[in-house]
Amino acid sequence: MAKCAIKIIQENGFEDKIKLVHERSTKMTVGKDCDMAKRANILVTEVFDTELIGEGAISTFRHAHEYLLEENSIIIPHTATIWAQVVESPKVCSWNTVHPVKNRNKCLLNIPHSVKFCSGAAAVHDIQLTQFPHDAFKPLLPPQPIFRFDLTGKSPLLYDEKKCLHVRPIANGTAHAIFMWWDLIMDIDNQVLLSCAPVWEHPDTKALQDKGLSLEAIADMIPWRDHWMQAIYYLPIETPVTTNNEVSLIGYHDEYSLWFQLINETINEIPDCERPICHCNVHVAYCRTRIGQLNDHARNERYIRALEKKVTGKVCLCLSDGCLVGLAAIKLGAKKIFILETNFLSRKCIESFVHTNGLTESVEIIDSTDNLPPEDSINLILGEPHFITSILPWENLYFWYLASKYSPLVQRMPIAATIVGVIVEFKNLHKIRAPLGICEGFDLSIFDRLIQVSSDKSDSPVEAQPLWEYPSKALSVPFVLKKFDLTQNVTEQETISISETVPILSSGMCNGVALWIDWQLDSEISVSSGPTAEVKPGERISWDPFTRQGVILFRDITDVTEESIISWSFSFVPQHGNIKFDFRVLSENVK
Repeated sequence: MAKCAIKIIQENGFEDKIKLVHERSTKMTVGKDCDMAKRANILVTEVFDTELIGEGAISTFRHAHEYLLEENSIIIPHTATIWAQVVESPKVCSWNTVHPVKNRNKCLLNIPHSVKFCSGAAAVHDIQLTQFPHDAFKPLLPPQPIFRFDLTGKSPLLYDEKKCLHVRPIANGTAHAIFMWWDLIMDIDNQVLLSCAPVWEHPDTKALQDKGLSLEAIADMIPWRDHWMQAIYYLPIETPVTTNNEVSLIGYHDEYSLWFQLINETINEIPDCERPICHCNVHVAYCRTRIGQLNDHARNERYIRALEKKVTGKVCLCLSDGCLVGLAAIKLGAKKIFILETNFLSRKCIESFVHTNGLTESVEIIDSTDNLPPEDSINLILGEPHFITSILPWENLYFWYLASKYSPLVQRMPIAATIVGVIVEFKNLHKIRAPLGICEGFDLSIFDRLIQVSSDKSDSPVEAQPLWEYPSKALSVPFVLKKFDLTQNVTEQETISISETVPILSSGMCNGVALWIDWQLDSEISVSSGPTAEVKPGERISWDPFTRQGVILFRDITDVTEESIISWSFSFVPQHGNIKFDFRVLSENVK
């Protein structure tokens, strides 16, 4: 990167004005024959992440003031504020707390005490809150400036700090979580504000609403960022609050992290509070998306309906990681179930569910594919499928490979898998791969070439993204790339190579393809990892919030019309599990 920066400086004619130091700032020295001859009087820096302090901002500023800067230097940015908003939201809770598995209000699987009362993991849940449905949460407190950081050095920056605010709630409810964001005052005159607030609290929103614009329209207008997002922090205890009583909102931070506590009364002395640590294994074994998936009642209901038809009196083999509906098969009439859990943490989680629900006699957990039960001891192979090691949706076809260790005569669920795609115009997501070109008057094409070469060598052409966070407009109808018959063994399949075309049905900027997989549980019931409503060309797509879809972002962004056609090719090598895609615009008008 330093070598690239030198070339960019030279290319733009600033080699006599800019001295590049090949060091972290905390390694720089000042004095004769050092990195700087004397202390600087202006500091311009960007060392922030979603949590503001997670990349070492506190130590970076402290070191600069102590060793690199004169007194009363100009500091850009000038001050930083972390905001916290307490909310009630069962939907937010579904990313953190596992709920019982139910069937028509009858509980099939209870939650272990250790899971139910676990404070969760300390890892930040960063998220594009602007895209979170506004009717899916209720603000209980107005946004509060929980921490203020004077970056000028006039007030000390503390590595460890705790702060308590006494606040009167604006609504009755149960405090589940805290939405967090930050802003920066860039200048000494407090005139330039950079805000990371979600749309409903963004400083530009009120003026735009006064002009008659909706929040949905304003969301497309405020600055979009993917490195600086918002975050959710889960409260260790769900706390009821009322508008009649003030509460104590307490924030804590160390050098790199934030955490919070809410007490339903005013306090005079701030208690110590350790960072949240997961004691139940669930928050360490499974990502937020997976926890939300486990809590998706509509999804679980489809699996339960399919299982009810098949499991009575059967001995089942479950091939999925952390499959709670697989465990629930016992309550639906299965005689016995073998569960393959090769991941240690996931296995510990499932063991706790087995013991809590008194299933030790009817559930056998297997820790290795080498120990799978013999074919004559099972009647049904089932799975969601989901595997911790899978990143892209079709990587869960690993289920097919495991099931193929048995004869096709052994009944399976799901029976088929279909890879589906849609051509899209992303509102912003394509920017994470787009070249910089000329930026603020600087030619950064040298950097673009470096990134492109590196990306070609190391990045997968398909990446996983939670597309509900990234608005996209459909330019085509969904199209099937390949349907796999999972009732046949993958070992008997031949290499597949397909080439087809798909018409563009709505004009727009063609910058990507969204891909997902649908699982056919039986002849009537399916589960999709893609859109949650009918996809209509020219309209925004509603995506499943509890899965990540596959995304191909085009390097050459093309304006397309209803005259345009996209050609695509798909290949699958069953011996290795390799899947490859290729998409091209046939009628090109490259931007």
